[in-house]
Amino acid sequence: MGPIRFGTEGWRAVIADEYTFHNVRGVARATGRWFQRAGAKAPVAVGHDTRFMGSWFAQVTADEIAACDLPVHLCAGPLPTPALDYYIVKHRLAGGAMLTASHNSAEYNGFKVKRAEGCSVFTDEAKWIEEKANDLLEAEAPHAWAPRKEHTRFDVREDYVAALLSLTDVEAIRKANLTVVADMMHGAGGGFFDVALERAGCNVRAVRGAPDPTFEGRHPEPLGPNLVKSVEMTADPAVDLGLATDGDADRFGMMAHGEYVDVMRAIVYVLYHLLKNRGWKGTVVRSVNVTSMLDRLCDHYGVKVVETSVGFKNIAQEMMESKDIVLAVEESGGFGIRGHLPDRDGTFAALIACEARAVEGKPVRDTLDDIFKIVGGARSFDRLDIKLTAKQQANVAAKLGAVAPDALGGRAVVEVNRLDGAKYLRDDGTWVMLRLSGTEPLIRVYAEGRNPEDVAGLLEAGDALIKQAGGA
Repeated sequence: MGPIRFGTEGWRAVIADEYTFHNVRGVARATGRWFQRAGAKAPVAVGHDTRFMGSWFAQVTADEIAACDLPVHLCAGPLPTPALDYYIVKHRLAGGAMLTASHNSAEYNGFKVKRAEGCSVFTDEAKWIEEKANDLLEAEAPHAWAPRKEHTRFDVREDYVAALLSLTDVEAIRKANLTVVADMMHGAGGGFFDVALERAGCNVRAVRGAPDPTFEGRHPEPLGPNLVKSVEMTADPAVDLGLATDGDADRFGMMAHGEYVDVMRAIVYVLYHLLKNRGWKGTVVRSVNVTSMLDRLCDHYGVKVVETSVGFKNIAQEMMESKDIVLAVEESGGFGIRGHLPDRDGTFAALIACEARAVEGKPVRDTLDDIFKIVGGARSFDRLDIKLTAKQQANVAAKLGAVAPDALGGRAVVEVNRLDGAKYLRDDGTWVMLRLSGTEPLIRVYAEGRNPEDVAGLLEAGDALIKQAGGA
């Protein structure tokens, strides 16, 4: 197997280990060949986030794609992945390449290939690019790579922000005079995420808006442990809402009342607003590891639910095939909302969360209490990431399919969902799910329970199942 492997969302690797100029050139040349194979005539857009030497890697990517007789538009500076998506769709380009490792830690970078519709390439397409890249890297000597050239530069911020505001009830937000904390985690959201919120009429208290390729030593993922400072800032009674996005600003995290609002509660908060206040009908798409509260809320409002495997590219296919999508969500904070792109967008999700807070006209905790009454009570959620060696990964991959406990935490297991990994559902509707990551050397344990203590017990039970499968 070659050095290039596309996971759940593109190729990711450690900078200066496998993420080298040579390997990036190989992936870029293979991407250009894929666009050629698809008969592309329109330009291809190339973007990058705030990671180390991102502009350099973007330059060689543009050079290699241009060597495949394709015009290239190269970003003028760091930008969010959904801003690149928007640029591709607005200008009817052939697609694009985004150099980002999203929420991964600072030593990583990555490579996402984008379709003309503004979403990531599908599994079979990614496989073709992966195989072609490895073939090229085996055959091509360094001197065979493309020379540096100048490319058309683009800056999409003004158009992108304006487009998001046109999809948002800005009047309601301005009337509410909201004060929000906006944490950009030193990623590509700086100058986009905060600017959109300001122009929507929010009083913004910005956190970590300046680019920093080290991300202060934290994962740029909008989860509670990574948002300590901004969570504390939301304890101020003057703050209505806390909002965060990840390294490439395609994910969304939420805070309120001095607490992190876990992603499942953020999902139902946004969905409740779309169903109740906007009155939308249609279909909601969710990945298999998303809360059961979503299903109950949809049942209450007479909305259909479609379940997919993990990875927004799988959700995007559903969004493109259906014309009535209300919301498409994944456990990692990816929100795709009707009227925009068939991809996730952290900034748009944040704007809709502000709209929800403005229209509801009451604290987040009170709206969540209303939701819990509809869905039969609150559910708690958490995730545990366990690093594995290559041998442990192979063991778990081989044995997980046979792990089928009769009970977990003293309650009977009534169903095992193997759509993606293994999800064990208990007789009270709570569950634990095990899934090998497609982008990092680890296995994730997801759990939804009746309360935090129940979730802790489920995570412990999931850890034991991993050990049983050879992950220890």
